[in-house]
Amino acid sequence: MSRAAATPPPIGEAPLPPRPPRLVLLDLDGTCLDLRDQSLHPRTRAAVRAAVRGGAIVVIASGRMYRSALPWARELGVTAPLVCYQGAVVRAMPREGDPLIDGVPLGELLFEDPVPPDVALHALRVAREGGWHRQAYLDEQLLCEEDRPEAHMYARIAQVPITFVDDLEPRLRERGTTKFVCVVDGAPAVDQCERAMREALGDTARVKRSLPPFVEVASLQAGKGNALRRLCERLGVPLEDSVAVGDAPNDADMLEAAGYAVVVEGARPEVLAVADATCPPPAEAGVALVLERLGLTG
Repeated sequence: MSRAAATPPPIGEAPLPPRPPRLVLLDLDGTCLDLRDQSLHPRTRAAVRAAVRGGAIVVIASGRMYRSALPWARELGVTAPLVCYQGAVVRAMPREGDPLIDGVPLGELLFEDPVPPDVALHALRVAREGGWHRQAYLDEQLLCEEDRPEAHMYARIAQVPITFVDDLEPRLRERGTTKFVCVVDGAPAVDQCERAMREALGDTARVKRSLPPFVEVASLQAGKGNALRRLCERLGVPLEDSVAVGDAPNDADMLEAAGYAVVVEGARPEVLAVADATCPPPAEAGVALVLERLGLTG
């Protein structure tokens, strides 16, 4: 599909792909889940489950950790692999006998593209100089070196425990990190953090915003778009038979890669620019409307 040159039309009025998509990539926060209270609309739950029962491959694509995305995937009835950490990790849904981390089963690791040690250390030093809260991820653990409100805000949204360490540097020097995140309160400060990270890291990492306070640093090889390409190849699905639904700048590459792209109303201009259509926000079950309109719910 060619992308809209101006504001894309609502999904109810937009031209549709020539045939129902075989693979659907869904962002979680701000797309399926209401950002205000992390709620899932019953109509969205029912529509996703119906699409899965009807044979569509529904993939959750989130910046969340695997352990944080997994409960929502189960709630939605998803059985396909999970795209996590902005595409840095793709894991299968767990099966009996899979290893456990803090009691959470880890499905088979299909792809992984962590931030290398030198880049992770550079990001850490930039964050320290800016005074921004910083956190890293290893082995499905959220690692923080300071007990700050920003850490607890993130943990509350993700519903994961925090592991506090005296110093992140030795961990990052040894193994890098799955991704690196600064959580910054206030629009001017988070804009400053994003600019500083982009200038410092240049072409050594991907710097993207997910939720408004989160500046996320990932490997150059990571990204939801790259994860979509890999999954399509692995599953034998042509890219043109995929649809992606998202709302934030970290979704833009998957929206560009997909055969058909739907963006939540009110998204930033650079995200709307890569959309074929828009849908209502999570509180109005926009994802359900997309799946229904595409003929995936029976």
